[in-house]
Amino acid sequence: MLFHHDHSDRLSDLLTNDTSATSRKIRKIVIVGCIVNACLMALKLSVGYFGHSDALVADGFHSLNDFAADLIMLLFIGISFRNADSRYSYGYGKFETFSTFLISLFLLFISWHIAEEAIERIKEYMGGEVLAQPDIWTVIVVLVSMCAKEFLFRFYRRGAKKTSTMALLTNAWHHRSDAMASIATLIGVSFAHFLGESWRILDPCASLVLVVFIVVAAIRMLYPSFIELMDHSCPAPIADKARDIVEATEGVERLLETKSRKNGHFLIFDFKIGVAPKLNVTEAEEIASRVQDNLKKEFGNNTLISVRTVPTSEYNLI
Repeated sequence: MLFHHDHSDRLSDLLTNDTSATSRKIRKIVIVGCIVNACLMALKLSVGYFGHSDALVADGFHSLNDFAADLIMLLFIGISFRNADSRYSYGYGKFETFSTFLISLFLLFISWHIAEEAIERIKEYMGGEVLAQPDIWTVIVVLVSMCAKEFLFRFYRRGAKKTSTMALLTNAWHHRSDAMASIATLIGVSFAHFLGESWRILDPCASLVLVVFIVVAAIRMLYPSFIELMDHSCPAPIADKARDIVEATEGVERLLETKSRKNGHFLIFDFKIGVAPKLNVTEAEEIASRVQDNLKKEFGNNTLISVRTVPTSEYNLI
C-alpha cells in the first residue's frame, strides 16, 4: 500500500506541560542576582568615586550592566516560558535567546564607555598630571566583589543545570569572568594605593584590562544567540546524535531528510524517514512514535519533533 503520512508531535501538548515551576526557580535565582549586583553597583560607584579609583568606578559600571542584564532576564524569562498559542505555535523560547542577545550588545556598549574613560586618564598622566591616590576602602570593596561574584557564578551554574536554561548558564560564566577581571582591578587599585604616585597609572590600566574581559564575555554570548535567532542548525554533536538515534530505530529503512534548530530552551527536529511500502498507516504511525520516544529519552521533554513517513519505493521513484 502506497501512502504519505505526516506524523507531527503535538507541540501544544508538550508546551502546555507545567513549566511554571521552572519559571519560578529561574526568577528566584535572577532576583538574588539582581539584589547582589545592585548592592555591588552602589558600593563600587560610591566608594570608587569618593575613593579616587577609576578602576573601581569602571567595575561599578560593569555591575550596573550586570544589574540591567538580570532585569532583562526577569522580563524575558516570564515570556519565554509561556505556553504555545496560535501566534507562536513553537512557543516563546526565542525570547530567552533575544534577551541574551540584548545583554551581549549592552556589554559591548559598556566596554566602549569604560575604555574611553581609562584612555583619557592615561593621557592625563602622560601629560604630567598627578592622579589621585585610591582610598584603602577601594581595595576592600574589590575583595568583597570578588567573593560575591564567585558566589553568583556557583549559584547561577547550579540553577542552570537544574532548569536547563542557556541564559542562566551564560550569566553564570559572566559572573566568573567578573571575578577574574576583579583580579586586575585589585592589582591596579592596590598598587596605586600602596606604592606611590608613579604606580597610580595602574588604576586606569586595570580599567582597560577589565574591558578585555567584558568584550570576551559579550562575544561568547553574542555569537550563539545571533545564530540561534537566525535559525541555525543545532550543533553538530547534537544533530549527529539525533540522526544516529533515528537510523537505529526499528522500522526506519532510510533517513531521507533532517532539519534541526533551537528555540530557546527547546530543541526542534524535523525528519523525513523511509519505511517499508507494505506498511499501512497505523504501522507507519507506530514507527514515527518510536522515533519520537527514542529522541526524547536522549534529549528530554523539551524536544519538539516532527516525523514524516514515506514508502522508500515511492521516494526512489521521485
